[in-house]
Formats: sequence, structure tokens, C-alpha cells
Amino acid sequence: MLRFVNICLVLALVALAYVIYEGKYEARALDEDIGGLRKEIETERDAVAVLRAEWSLLNRPDRIERLAKKHLKLNAARPQQLVTIETVSDSAFERVRMEAAEDSLPAGSAPPSKVKSVAMPGVAAPAAPENLDDLPAATKTVSVKTVPIKAPPAFQPAFPPPVTVSPPGQ
Repeated sequence: MLRFVNICLVLALVALAYVIYEGKYEARALDEDIGGLRKEIETERDAVAVLRAEWSLLNRPDRIERLAKKHLKLNAARPQQLVTIETVSDSAFERVRMEAAEDSLPAGSAPPSKVKSVAMPGVAAPAAPENLDDLPAATKTVSVKTVPIKAPPAFQPAFPPPVTVSPPGQ
């Protein structure tokens, strides 16, 4: 019986030594992984710093102004274009919209079409009168020119915005 207990204790000791040995090497492997991750984090932080420097270089006002002149072909504002909000009426806004629509119409565009009303988000519709025949003719129908909308090319930066990376536990 004593021999059986000794054999069991020796086997338990060998199993325990094996478990401790495995735990030790697993801990060493995890320490190496942590060291590698710290190096990667530092590399990424350096890359983020470089990207921030490039971003600030690309966003210089003089560079943006030069690119705008080259690609957008905008003219400087004329003194006649500068007004205060008190001097502008709704008819002036409508006139400018119509002029812009006429300027941007391509040759051979569709003729104006008749529209009863146009819903505008965020604008409350006026109360409808009892009898539509009492309204002046100008309020019953409106000539609308269809204008194709040309979206400007989307600005795509050469790199994504900066990302903050912090080590675990912070």
C-alpha cells in the first residue's frame, strides 16, 4: 500500500512539474508578444505623427488657395456682390436663383414645365385659400426649368484621418 501511495505522489509531482513548466514558457511567449506589440504601437504612433505633419502641410491656406485658383476657376468677389442681409429681399434671392439656373442650363434642355406646388423641407406651407379661382394667375402655376445638378468632385485625402492608439490599461 505504501508503495502505491509513493507511486501516486511521484506521478502527481511529475504532472505538477509539467504544468508549471508549460505555464512558465507560456508566460515567456506572452511577454515576447507584449514586447512586439509595444514596438508596433510605437511604430504606429510615429506613423500617426508623420500623417499629422503631412495633413498640416496639405492644409496650408496658401496651398489651398493656389489649388482653388487652379481647379475651381473662381473669381474674386466684386464689390457689387457684397451686401448686407437687411438690403436683400426675397425677390433678389429668387432672381439670383433663376439667373444661376439659366446659366447652368445645357443647350437643348427640356422646356419649362408647369408645377402646382413644390414642397420644401423646413418651410411651412401657407394656409390654402377657400377658393383657388380667387388667386392671381401667378400663384396658381409656376414655370420651372429643370437643371441638372453637377456635384463637385469629392475631396479624397491621400490618407485617413489620424487615429489615436493607446496601450491596454490606459
